[in-house]
Amino acid sequence: MSKSNTIERMVDYARGLRRHAEGRRAVHVKMSALEREFRQEHYRLFAASALRGLVTKFGATIFSLPNADIVLVVKDASVDDIDPPLNNIRRKLKKSAVVARLDPVQGVSDDFVTWFDLEEDYDGFNTYVERLSTALEAGAAFRDDLEAAIKAPPVKKLEIKKPASSETPPLKPPARHVRMMPIDAPAHTFEDRELDPELLLAITKALHGADIAGQLRKQPVMAIIGEGEMMPVLVHKWIPRHLLYEVLLKGRVLGANRWLDGYLEDYIAKRVLASTPSMANIDSLASSIRVTSAAVMSDSFDLFDGSIGAAPRSKIVLEFGAVDIIANPVVYSAASEKVLSLGYRISIADLHPLSFLAIEYDKLNGTFVKLVKPEGPVGNWLTEETETAIHRKVDRVGQARVILDACHEPADIDLGHLMGITLFQGQAVAPLAELSPEEF
Repeated sequence: MSKSNTIERMVDYARGLRRHAEGRRAVHVKMSALEREFRQEHYRLFAASALRGLVTKFGATIFSLPNADIVLVVKDASVDDIDPPLNNIRRKLKKSAVVARLDPVQGVSDDFVTWFDLEEDYDGFNTYVERLSTALEAGAAFRDDLEAAIKAPPVKKLEIKKPASSETPPLKPPARHVRMMPIDAPAHTFEDRELDPELLLAITKALHGADIAGQLRKQPVMAIIGEGEMMPVLVHKWIPRHLLYEVLLKGRVLGANRWLDGYLEDYIAKRVLASTPSMANIDSLASSIRVTSAAVMSDSFDLFDGSIGAAPRSKIVLEFGAVDIIANPVVYSAASEKVLSLGYRISIADLHPLSFLAIEYDKLNGTFVKLVKPEGPVGNWLTEETETAIHRKVDRVGQARVILDACHEPADIDLGHLMGITLFQGQAVAPLAELSPEEF
């Protein structure tokens, strides 16, 4: 939603409350009053996520303003209901000098939060909103009745920004950690290029007879709720494609032909399953491994299943990619029926958040759904309406079933919380790790 539309919607909403002020309160969270480093987008996302419970419980309305401020209006919520999420926001921002110097009192306005009781003073709230909107439209400083002007920098467009460089960057596994048997690299020197039939043939030829399982990596899926400690839920095992290309090629594979890529995915999955990797773990509730429909229907899976022995299959999650499911619906139907009859659980992976809204999750027999955090500005795909729709679907599917993958920065976790997600995977959660010898 554009800057002007958000402001206009807030003004119209405030005017419409003139005859409906009974039982309503409002708060203005002044993120723009903070130091520059605390006005970054991932802090705003955390603040909006912290207030989300008031939307779920009381049907509150939230306006995310272009200067990073948040205005929330809620009906039938007491001060005791509203204050706890505000305290969570303050704790997140405790290193801010603005927040640190305050001694907040429930229901009392200060330099960071302005409170309103619309039933007692609707006109004061409406006037405040109109003055705030005028300042935002003009890109000017806004002065409320409590403080000097807040110098909010003009914002050209609403977008998610990367955290400051002080954040720990995503970790890449050093080349010395690559553990494989000797592999004959393709005869030709390939520069950066797309995956084509010639390159696919060269890769599969190089992989023939090689220890593909030596390229397996693991990464935990963690439950992250609020400011609490991370709790491991799954340990996922798969072969990162970029790692395989680094070993085999001198250049990078810039893009993938989904059909050729699907063939390579099947080939790798069969080889990995045939290597019968251990699925035992003591660090989480369950293990997961990447498979394909064709691999599950092959003899390789039968070898894998036999290696599990008497261990409960219910603690093993088989991850199928969304493209594999859609491209091979008949084979996937047979594969999912096979693994479910044996007691395994299924994860549906590689879904764009917008695709998650479109799929009929129940018909795919998945226990988990793994969304991939899209690259590029979040504003390109996430509107307020989309955010609400995703949050509702996460609630319907179950927060303990939806995972946000590719979380490479702390802001990605805050984004997930904003959409109601509590399970995360990626470099911001935990780095890729090699398997120990007993895990092969």
